[in-house]
Amino acid sequence: MEPHDLERRRWYLLKTKPRSEEKVLRFLSFAQYCYLFPTFWKTTLFGKKREKRPLFPGYVFVYVKLKEAYHNLRYTRGVSGFVRFGGLPLPIPGEIIETIKARIREDGTVRMISKPLQKGDAIVITDGPFAGFEGVFIESLNDGERIALLIQGLNGARVEVSRLFISTVR
Repeated sequence: MEPHDLERRRWYLLKTKPRSEEKVLRFLSFAQYCYLFPTFWKTTLFGKKREKRPLFPGYVFVYVKLKEAYHNLRYTRGVSGFVRFGGLPLPIPGEIIETIKARIREDGTVRMISKPLQKGDAIVITDGPFAGFEGVFIESLNDGERIALLIQGLNGARVEVSRLFISTVR
């Protein structure tokens, strides 16, 4: 990294100590640093409960002039350090940040994008009460988070499951 790069505002990735993201986010907000901590909705308890989860647990993106902010950020309570390459904090390309920002919804969570399923695709259920069963994709449901499929081995019974609980069979 060139010395003049330390004077430019760039995105960097901070590694936090375990379960310290909220503490670090409070500091960044109080100190008025520009940061990005993307979250997504995770459906738990067999599709009955949704909670926000970090997209990158243990990491926070910060937009700073490294020369000015390094010491404050590196020694902030809850910060483990900067993600480094060759001993120096690694700048994150702006295109990566813009891609993440483009997927952020009004509620502040990232819209997850997955390969569109085609009618007839073979599916295996990876979690929930039907874990291990295989089926055939029928359709996506209105909320976009659930799908309908026919389960093999249950006389072709139609079930609805969260997209998070499935994987395609190759």
